[in-house]
Amino acid sequence: MKIMRFNSSHRTSIAVNDGSGWIDYGAILEYQGISLTALEIDADQFIIHLLKSGELEPEIIRNNIDIFNTDNESFSIQENELTPILPLRPGKVVCVARNWEDHAKEGGHNLPENPVIFVKTDNCPIGPNEPIFAPSDLGRVDHEGELGVVIGRKVSRVKADSALKYVHSYTIVNDVTARAHQRMLADHGWPWFVAKSMDNSAPIGPWLVTPDEAEPLDGKRIRVTVNGELRQNGSLDDMHWKIPELIEAISRYITLNVGDVIATGTPSGVGPIQEGDIVEVTINGIGVLTNPVSDPSKDNR
Repeated sequence: MKIMRFNSSHRTSIAVNDGSGWIDYGAILEYQGISLTALEIDADQFIIHLLKSGELEPEIIRNNIDIFNTDNESFSIQENELTPILPLRPGKVVCVARNWEDHAKEGGHNLPENPVIFVKTDNCPIGPNEPIFAPSDLGRVDHEGELGVVIGRKVSRVKADSALKYVHSYTIVNDVTARAHQRMLADHGWPWFVAKSMDNSAPIGPWLVTPDEAEPLDGKRIRVTVNGELRQNGSLDDMHWKIPELIEAISRYITLNVGDVIATGTPSGVGPIQEGDIVEVTINGIGVLTNPVSDPSKDNR
């Protein structure tokens, strides 16, 4: 099942698609008295509230649709009426470095003995079609297409064999990186946090896809194009640490909260982007995340 947060001509809401077309699920929730107005919460937190309350579990969604959309028309909505936006605003995006051997090698590294973890801050996430910032005064900025894992239940110190029950859904993440700045910091032995946490450096979307539709992940591929040119093309099978192992490794140190996103690493082929480019990250069975690139440094000249 796909879950989209969208803008229409008159409101921001939620749509779902279980294979037979998009349903205005926000309208169904409003009919039940569940709305931003009733809850008095920020629009960006609506999805996380629904995750916590269980309202976005596939079986609950299907049950509500069966009850309220009995004629299969009342709450139907055409895809061309929907403009997808950032599906949720995670408290943190936990990223995994060097999870693909070919990407580690292109950066001059071997696979590490344990997952290398870093975090992107809450100024980073943007939605589909929002501009990635690639400031020219920072030098080279790169795309990194990745599978995103959305946490559905709070988790701490879980073992890999129990980890998948904490996953609500999957999405796409572009871990945009100020590469030249990152290398300078690394050469000095300094943390490269700022090279990963620039404004608008974590596109997420275009929607969430629950495991019943997204899995199995085996055989799925990540492809990144820039202005139509193929840059990255890797199989999820080639991730060194799989999702259960990553959740175990991360949650040993960091509590993962509902709505947090894990970016699971990128294959080889990362490359520079600049103002005017269009970046597309595709994972078959998940979707296509498209973003233009702009240069905010020009605004201050």
